[in-house]
Amino acid sequence: MSSLVHSQPPTVDTPPPFWGRIPRFFLLPLHPSILFRVGLYAALPVICIFTTGIKAGMVVFFGLSLLAWIFYLRLGSRIFSETSRGRLSPEEYDQEKDESLAYIPYAIFALGFIGSLAIGLVENLFGSGPAVAANFIVTLLMPAALMVLIHTRSLTASLSPGPVWELITTIGKPYLLLCLFLFCLSSAQMFIGFKCFEWGISAIAEKWVALQQMLADLEVRSAEDLAIVQGAFAEFDSFLRRQRPRVGFALFGFNAAAMYFTSVAFNMMGYALYQYHQALGLDVDEPRAGRDEPHDPAGEQIAALLAEGQMNKALDIAYEEQRIEPDSVAAQERYHKLLHLAGKTDRLLAHANRFIALLLRQQMAGKALEVLRRCREQSPDFRPEDPATLLALAEAARGLRDPKQALDIMRAFDKKHPRHPLIPEVYSLSARILCEDLRQDAMAERLFAAIIERYPEHPCAVQAKEYQSALARMRASDSETAA
Repeated sequence: MSSLVHSQPPTVDTPPPFWGRIPRFFLLPLHPSILFRVGLYAALPVICIFTTGIKAGMVVFFGLSLLAWIFYLRLGSRIFSETSRGRLSPEEYDQEKDESLAYIPYAIFALGFIGSLAIGLVENLFGSGPAVAANFIVTLLMPAALMVLIHTRSLTASLSPGPVWELITTIGKPYLLLCLFLFCLSSAQMFIGFKCFEWGISAIAEKWVALQQMLADLEVRSAEDLAIVQGAFAEFDSFLRRQRPRVGFALFGFNAAAMYFTSVAFNMMGYALYQYHQALGLDVDEPRAGRDEPHDPAGEQIAALLAEGQMNKALDIAYEEQRIEPDSVAAQERYHKLLHLAGKTDRLLAHANRFIALLLRQQMAGKALEVLRRCREQSPDFRPEDPATLLALAEAARGLRDPKQALDIMRAFDKKHPRHPLIPEVYSLSARILCEDLRQDAMAERLFAAIIERYPEHPCAVQAKEYQSALARMRASDSETAA
């Protein structure tokens, strides 16, 4: 990911640039399956208009708004994720629910909160001028942080400067164009939101402010004054009831517009990941729209059986298909997903060993790690049984910028596979991850020393000595700088 994408020559497999698909981004939220859910979520906070009193209404409004946005962000993050895989219309989305997206809304809230907190701290410490600069920087980095978050499913990764900066530099100058489009979307959203507020809420706000001002100016000293106050409150309450339909439409319009433009933005950012998937090292599916699909009688039969609730018969057909076609990723993936859906944990884990190895041979590292995640949902300690597959999977995780997962995959390798010839390579990869990715040089040096001591004739020992020398030079340089 160190080279800039725009410097690479286009290939026949390179997707069209995102700026050429702007109209399609605006059309995707109008797809019936998305539009219905956006409308439903946008209508949820409108329930607050049926409460009795402003305070109760505000509590219900904020509570239901939070719930509505949690529901919506799960939908939006799915749009983001599916688009980044090259699935450009809802018809192409994976039918299986992606459980890893369940907590993404909370991570998005946390990301926004941390960005706002950083701006607030800068303003408190250095004043409004630097705060404006901080706001600009956060605004510029936020799309990249969101892209890292959706891709890795990790809030920690999205807050780490390394992955975020690497993504920005890999995309290159088009990233600035993406930010400009997203800024325009945000501006349009704020404009429509302001108009909804002005149309439906501002009259109530003005009436309430006038009422509060009258109460502040009036000193209740007699029954007549008290009657005036009671009359004013009664008039405001009557006015509020008359305004309920208007307020309901305004709240619905505000949320619907916000969710619509957010869907457009998520679709655009997901497509940017898809456009640069080769440089970013991401696994994608080929778009299925606009091309003839091969006839799949087994798939049709399985779908019919699932619709009738006959899971076991569907599994039997899928099992036979993957047995006949051991090198077919589609057949193996269908069988694997059915096992997961049916809760057949033992068979799922046994099959995963073969499926992960096949995906790695087919250069589909992202899918292999997805299979690993799905298996660990059922058995947290699951790892491939074959040592070579396990090492290859760890290398794939590191290649996809997840060094901690790579280390976890290799954990206790030497204990589970004592005297295995791949142990030096596992030690070497672990040490390089600790040194280069996690900056844990002391632990890395211990592993390099172990390689040199136990496997002096192995090629990894030569590399370990080179790393030891480089680390020693770095320590000497740091000592001179400190002195």
